[in-house]
Amino acid sequence: MAQGGTRPSSVDAPEQVPGLLKLLLLLLFRPVDLHYRLRAAGIRVPGARLGTLCREPSEGDRATAVYVRRMLLLLLVGAPVVTQVLGLALVTAGLPLERGWVLSALFCSAVGLLVAQVLGLAAGVLLGSLSSLATLLGLHATAADAFGPELGGVAGMVVGVCLGSVAGLACGSISGIAIGRGPSVVRVQMAAILASLTPMLLWSGTTNPSYAGAVAASALVAFLVSAFRLPLYALEVLASAVAYAVERWTGRPTLGWVPVRHHNLSYLPHPFLGRHLALAVRSRPAEVLAVADACLRSPGNIVVGWPWVVQALESASPEGAREPRA
Repeated sequence: MAQGGTRPSSVDAPEQVPGLLKLLLLLLFRPVDLHYRLRAAGIRVPGARLGTLCREPSEGDRATAVYVRRMLLLLLVGAPVVTQVLGLALVTAGLPLERGWVLSALFCSAVGLLVAQVLGLAAGVLLGSLSSLATLLGLHATAADAFGPELGGVAGMVVGVCLGSVAGLACGSISGIAIGRGPSVVRVQMAAILASLTPMLLWSGTTNPSYAGAVAASALVAFLVSAFRLPLYALEVLASAVAYAVERWTGRPTLGWVPVRHHNLSYLPHPFLGRHLALAVRSRPAEVLAVADACLRSPGNIVVGWPWVVQALESASPEGAREPRA
């Protein structure tokens, strides 16, 4: 507490709130970093419901207003516009879409606004925006028999992939911005089971069992793939290898390239990261500590974080111990 019993001055830094495009990218790939950045701007609960944010007291009220306005622009303007552009591209390419996909995009934005009032603003923006895009294939293309009979097995797989991908991508980002860390592996697995059982229960009594099973199975797989960001991991492995090789063989500092600094939700360890840190620990300890801090926000790289750095800094002593293992 400050001297004299006075409260510390409140923080209200709207300039710390990212712009529209950067806000979206941070929300998808670095939600933990976004959580702390918004906290630093004066927004006490970045993952709060829309009504709660709008009623937030004077502390951080300008930053909160900017944050809410930009998130609503993403949901109510950005998502429908992008969906319409993509829909036109698909129709131009010859993929049949059932009529009404423009109205469907607006409906998804409205549902996202409702979710923002119930589960949180970030949850509403993510689910509403991603659902708006997913309905193009999961609803309008399947209804137009673009993948065979509307209630056939292939159509069911497409619907399940759309459902699972939306839920899987959203779950990590919602957790990251709400509580400042990604969901645990156990929680992701439980959410995946729930995401597959829900369509099974919804469709099992109204459609043929094979269609309901195709939706459920593909939703489970798509949820796990998207929640654990498995397609992105292949790129992260390549980026880690290139960054390490460049610094190892040319001496050019490349720790700023490592994927752990640009993605908070990787659940698999990045190869070469430990050895890359060992190359820089003597010449750039501050940068090594920054990467170690990023490791603590990445579920798959926590073990490369502070415990490793303590060992690495000890190895950087004048006696020069051997290089730590990755």
